[in-house]
Amino acid sequence: MTVRIDQILAGYADGDAISHEATELCRHFRAWGVESNLYVDPARVSESLRDACCPLDAYVDDPEAILFHHYSVGSPALESFESARARKVLIYHNITPGDYYRGYDEELKTRLDHARAHLPTVAGKVDALWADSEFNAGELKALGLDQVVVFPLLFPEAALKHPDDPWVARRFAAKLTTFLYVGRVAPNKRIEDLIEAFNYYNKRLNPYSRLVIVGSERSCPKYYSMLSMLVADLDLPNVGFEGFGSPGGLPTYYRHADVFLMASDHEGYCLPLVEAMYFGVPVLARSRGGIPEAMGGGGLRYEALDGPELAVLMDRVVRDPALRSQMIASQKTRIEQVLNRDVDHELRTLMKPLLPS
Repeated sequence: MTVRIDQILAGYADGDAISHEATELCRHFRAWGVESNLYVDPARVSESLRDACCPLDAYVDDPEAILFHHYSVGSPALESFESARARKVLIYHNITPGDYYRGYDEELKTRLDHARAHLPTVAGKVDALWADSEFNAGELKALGLDQVVVFPLLFPEAALKHPDDPWVARRFAAKLTTFLYVGRVAPNKRIEDLIEAFNYYNKRLNPYSRLVIVGSERSCPKYYSMLSMLVADLDLPNVGFEGFGSPGGLPTYYRHADVFLMASDHEGYCLPLVEAMYFGVPVLARSRGGIPEAMGGGGLRYEALDGPELAVLMDRVVRDPALRSQMIASQKTRIEQVLNRDVDHELRTLMKPLLPS
């Protein structure tokens, strides 16, 4: 097989689900005996990954090659993808509606709005259109893009096998009931809802508790500042903003959690839900977007609950052994589905129309 299969990315970072997927696709293609590389603007690459990709401007266009782009925001990478003569595959990872960033980051809001508005145009120029969830495929079909196929987001099992990070583990020395959130610190995640629920839980139901928020504050600094001020205004103890979860640190957070919380209002899929299930942490999440699909019948989902109501449900998950056992059993079934997936077979089937016979 002499065809080249490359990927152009908007960014390449540790702990990022799209970056992990791109890396895994590259590994599969190379295992097939295909030349395959990742191309990224060096300014958007984590220091630790600089040797794992090539500069964006080093990409050499070839009409006989196949070129992937993972679409979640507008970027110079998208421009390079659109102008390339290669056969193109677009993987749609969802674009957060810009309105969530109104008042927090107007520049990013504009970029997201433009990316959503531009989606039909770029999708109409490709040879294959993939989505990483049925929910995201539904968004494309609603735009009249009916030729979309689903290639579910890849699960990073190997990256979760690190032993405990001693520094992170020491932070859990005090025996407190631990609620964990992992993900971007971004407005659509509705982390303020978790803080308000924890405020009621900690002050009314269980003072021996903590809320741990793992995610980089760089995603939206003004939103992070708002959350910090909310915690201060509530005079709320035991809320920890941990920042970015390192490859070694992230599994440690999961292993020390009693309940995983997700109040997000918009998700294309939400990989941390599956990661928490992998570690046997009961998952409690708002039923929005691609979240039901990611959970796959595991854990516990809720709809419209205010802070005190969510706090009471959190308390039940902690204290009710029967409910916890039921949640964990359902999550084990979901994880078995994820781990038994034949990714290589799926990928070969989807790539067959694009590869030379």
